Amino acid sequence: MSDGMHNGQRSLWDILGTAPTGDERAIKRAYAKRLKVTRPEDDPAAFQQLRDAYEYALRHAPRFAEEMAQMHATPATELAQPDPADLSAAPASDCQTAAGLAPSVPLQEQAPADEAPVEAQPELWGVIADAGQEHQEAPAELWGVPDEAARERARPPEKWGVVAIDPVQEGASLWQAFLEQSRRRDAAALLAGFLEREELLNLDVREEFDLCALRYCASAGYELSLRNALFEQLGWEFDFSYLARRHGDLVRAAVQRYRADRSFAHFNDNRDSYPGLDCIMSQQPPSAYARQMLDKKFNLQLRELLQTIRWHHTEMLAYKLDIDLFEQWEQAVFSRRYFKQTAFASAGLGFVLHLILSSLFKVAGVSLGDMGAYASLLGCQALAFVLLAMHALRWPAPLFARLHALQEALLERLPVLRQRHGLLQLAWIVPYVLLALSLFLPERGEALRIATSVGLCASALLAYAMNRQLLNGVLLAAALGLALVAALFMNGTGSAALVIANGVPMMFCLLLLALRSAGGLYEECGLPVAHLPRLRLAWLVGCAALLLPLYLQLLPAVPLGAALYAWSCAGLLISPSDLRWRTVWPLVLVPSLGSFLLAGQAAPVRAMSMMHNGVELALIVLYFTLRCIYLRYGAALSRPGLS
Repeated sequence: MSDGMHNGQRSLWDILGTAPTGDERAIKRAYAKRLKVTRPEDDPAAFQQLRDAYEYALRHAPRFAEEMAQMHATPATELAQPDPADLSAAPASDCQTAAGLAPSVPLQEQAPADEAPVEAQPELWGVIADAGQEHQEAPAELWGVPDEAARERARPPEKWGVVAIDPVQEGASLWQAFLEQSRRRDAAALLAGFLEREELLNLDVREEFDLCALRYCASAGYELSLRNALFEQLGWEFDFSYLARRHGDLVRAAVQRYRADRSFAHFNDNRDSYPGLDCIMSQQPPSAYARQMLDKKFNLQLRELLQTIRWHHTEMLAYKLDIDLFEQWEQAVFSRRYFKQTAFASAGLGFVLHLILSSLFKVAGVSLGDMGAYASLLGCQALAFVLLAMHALRWPAPLFARLHALQEALLERLPVLRQRHGLLQLAWIVPYVLLALSLFLPERGEALRIATSVGLCASALLAYAMNRQLLNGVLLAAALGLALVAALFMNGTGSAALVIANGVPMMFCLLLLALRSAGGLYEECGLPVAHLPRLRLAWLVGCAALLLPLYLQLLPAVPLGAALYAWSCAGLLISPSDLRWRTVWPLVLVPSLGSFLLAGQAAPVRAMSMMHNGVELALIVLYFTLRCIYLRYGAALSRPGLS
């Protein structure tokens, strides 16, 4: 037969994956290559077949070399025309080997049907026993060797058939030799050549060598460069299966230490990207960074970093950091609630409360005087400090627990609020709009004016309490400053003017409503987003229907102004406001346009601050709505295809 096959089975050299040879080094190299794809734990039968073929080829390598030398020394004419008598007398195996066929895996012949079954003789590599010679010696060995007894006398001492070394001791000695050499040379370059040594071609020795390397990587006193070289060249970055079956604990420890080093190196290389990382890795208690932790932004960044290390880099926490000190940082960071930004907010809130209180006394017709004004300012500052400190520290705890229970009870009774949490904002938006509309009344009693002022202040405080996460630091100061400036412009003389107690909370609520709308209040209410273009178009039509009669004086101005104010507040919900400086610069023309629209009205109407406020708010929302439609329309035209 051809292709190196005999009797339907693979030959010796097909199993080893090499050409027939008598070179022991070539046989060892071929065996080492086959070991990479034939593992005992994956295919025990194939591995045993490979092992038997390797031992047989190595044991008979001198004979193969001698026979191959004889074949090369024989003249070509003799090989081309053999003696017929010799061929007829030669056994089957000699004929096959003389023809250049490699020996194959043993296979028993079946006896003919008319003869008694003959017990097969144990054969090697394709030597088939003759049925008539079951009691005789086996035919001549492969490659045409006639004298088996001479072969037995000349057979070299066994090397691979009988294990003459202790794999554990050999692997340990090789590992120690490698460690000694790695202290003087580069570990990666040394390991690449060390793995090619003949001693490591023995599978048992190689496994013990790998086990020693695994113990080294799983222990604490390892060299980082050497450990990285072992992981890379031994393939442990991708596959640990052949060691994990018997040494799972060692594999787990080695992998955890490897990941800890990689995480630690990543954080060290990117310290600038992780604010607060120097504090954690400095191995100092949180008290050493008391000033930095008073900054709310720094504290929030530190919280995020601690959570990242805790849940995504647990190996680094276990092997590289002090767990007790890390827990101290967690306790200090997550328990701190009062920051320097809270103190600044307390000062601003106290000043605003003082202005509102003074305006309320002015509305009631009470004069505080100089001493009363100083007392009011100090008292409002102390009250603001206490209120924000209590809120930040959640003290007293029973009160906040009760408030939390009431909130949960409300959500249980109104489950729609869990899905549409934006509807909770209506708790201050609706009262605010109603109180603002009451300011359009030309004549109000003393009690109504005081109630309106107190209600607007309460609406502003409620709006801030529900959106305190939105207003932080500079944004809160800017909102209070703009509200105060706008209130000062609206604060005039006479019954038509607005006092500070009305102007500041009213403008603060308007700014907060604009910020919430820009953040997606419409979507948070669970309203259909697909209806937004139609709603904006309908709002534009309604705004034109209110502004035109007001300008042409077709209807009474006060009802139109109140309706226009309410319509503008509704328009803020569907028109995202953009309060950046490069976007809001056209709004400087709004006061002039408002005065132009009210120019034909009567003097009392033109003097009403709320009329100006309603018209100006309508123009602002009109600008944001037209700008949003223009941007969406321009983006649609820039896309390919239909829009």
